[in-house]
Amino acid sequence: MAIIKSFTALLLLTFSIQAEAQYFKVSPIKETFEQSGEYDFPVLTGKTPAQNLINTFLQGKELDILPGKQKISIFENVRPKKGSNQGVTILTYEVLVNTPKLFSVEINSEYTSASLNTHSAINNFDSQTGRLIQFNDLVTKEGYEAIRQFIIKSRKTRLSSYLKSLKSSANKDESLITTYSSCLLEQDKDNLNLDDLKFQKNGLLLIRRSCSGSHYFQALEGKTDIYSNLLTHKFLEPYLNEYGKYLLAVTESKRIVPQSQVLRKGVFKGKINQLYPITLLVTYIGEDSFQASYFYDKYGKKTELRGTINQDSSLLLKEAPNYDVPKKPESFKLKIQKDGSLTGSWNDGKNTYPVELK
Repeated sequence: MAIIKSFTALLLLTFSIQAEAQYFKVSPIKETFEQSGEYDFPVLTGKTPAQNLINTFLQGKELDILPGKQKISIFENVRPKKGSNQGVTILTYEVLVNTPKLFSVEINSEYTSASLNTHSAINNFDSQTGRLIQFNDLVTKEGYEAIRQFIIKSRKTRLSSYLKSLKSSANKDESLITTYSSCLLEQDKDNLNLDDLKFQKNGLLLIRRSCSGSHYFQALEGKTDIYSNLLTHKFLEPYLNEYGKYLLAVTESKRIVPQSQVLRKGVFKGKINQLYPITLLVTYIGEDSFQASYFYDKYGKKTELRGTINQDSSLLLKEAPNYDVPKKPESFKLKIQKDGSLTGSWNDGKNTYPVELK
């Protein structure tokens, strides 16, 4: 009897670990097109609000489409059109974390135009809400600045060493030296929320995008490890807020999601003039500008937007120029509310209507 009880307990523990390790069911969509390439993309099956938000962000950002709005294939808007070689030719993914607290997935792609370009991005989501997680969500305001200064100093040391080796090389490349000398001067402006954030068993790995803007230079950087920093749990603990402690499980902590009246990356849903449902995606936020796009939910057609953040924290989003379709650009004027929602107006060049987005 004792053996049976022990075996039963072991089975329950095993099932519990497996369930926690795979909180969401992920069903990949795989397609191969003879004239373009191979595509493999994650879709969370289920209809919870969190799953819907995660699927919406990933498909809107990477595939230029809303879930369920494809005519033939979810890849139809990004793969090369018939007779063209311009578009995404390879798309793969890796689920890094899939627990009741966190869903983390890395998307990798190759884009062909005049040259071949590769891109990868790690997306971290709160499994309970579908909200995107960025580094400053995990730490106090003072903690963020202390860690930022620590990381900047570390990266400047490595970049200085790399520059020294370039200058002493027998076959030194002046363009490399010029580029990284400029990078070194810009390092003090680093924003850790722009880093890829990788949750690991022993801490957090922050990986900065190269400032060089050159795939050739970046290939050389890969051998020197200039821009990555592993922050152990022990190092992080004094700087974490309650939400960070909850996600990293460094101490017993309740799930308290930080609220702040600032623009966040993620999905916003609402209506224009209380009549037309739309989905707004904010995909990149810089110091005073950001990138976004919006879709009419009925049609799922994407409109690219370029945004600016004004001194009073109001937002102006303008439709990116499309020289193939001459028309007056659409625009949004929005204010960030205390709960993070957006309210304001939308204009199509003729008419102005109210808009609310949450």
